[in-house]
Amino acid sequence: MESAVRVFARDFNASRYTVDGDEPGSPCYLVTPGGAWCRRIFIVGALTERKGSGDVMHARLADPTGAFSLTTGRQSPDVAATLGYIDPPAFVAVTGQASLMGSGSRTRALVTPETLTVVDRTVRDLWVLRTAERTLERLEMMQAVIRGTDRDDRLETALRLYGSGTTLVAEQAAMVRAALASVRPDITVGEVAPRTAAEVVTEILEAGSGPRGLSRSDAIARAVMAGLSASAAGEAIDALLAEGECYSPSPGMIRRI
Repeated sequence: MESAVRVFARDFNASRYTVDGDEPGSPCYLVTPGGAWCRRIFIVGALTERKGSGDVMHARLADPTGAFSLTTGRQSPDVAATLGYIDPPAFVAVTGQASLMGSGSRTRALVTPETLTVVDRTVRDLWVLRTAERTLERLEMMQAVIRGTDRDDRLETALRLYGSGTTLVAEQAAMVRAALASVRPDITVGEVAPRTAAEVVTEILEAGSGPRGLSRSDAIARAVMAGLSASAAGEAIDALLAEGECYSPSPGMIRRI
């Protein structure tokens, strides 16, 4: 699978052009003014809005520079189900397909999520740091292309499409500085032991079950907020029921044994 590109919302939303893929029939690349060539992108930010129902839902994910527009597709029903359990605001991480919709002044960039999980502020801040690093790498190379001291076909194409040259680089650099200003100065990366879906659900049932237990819907909602997808949470509940680790005292209710 093709690796996902890191890009800030302001750069992504300013995109107005796509370029054909390398192979006949392959998906197009969305080309940003900052020189990112995107088919798949990885973004982290605050989910500020969601609307819709069923398989098709729309949402906004804000990073320090702007907001991405998300639209779930029928090919990823688990993403829509997971999104339905999240009450904004919440930090989420998304890997998805990049595309342009509309034409002319109505052109807008969209992300169709392939995966969506709840994360915390530390993950968001680390994403900002890494995305800033990758953006600056592209800008440094773009400056070399502008000066004529290096060659890069993709960056040359971006400059040809968007023009502006050094002005564009300066605007992008200012965007990166603004994004970095949002990162907590005391950010630290701790060692976190990975937990299985069953462990997450078990902890939820132990902590949140009353005498009647916890409704399946509430258990899945809490598991989603703990970082699981809706399908992973449901599968973990079913596995725990099959293994006799929990039981259903009444229809729709789950209780830890």
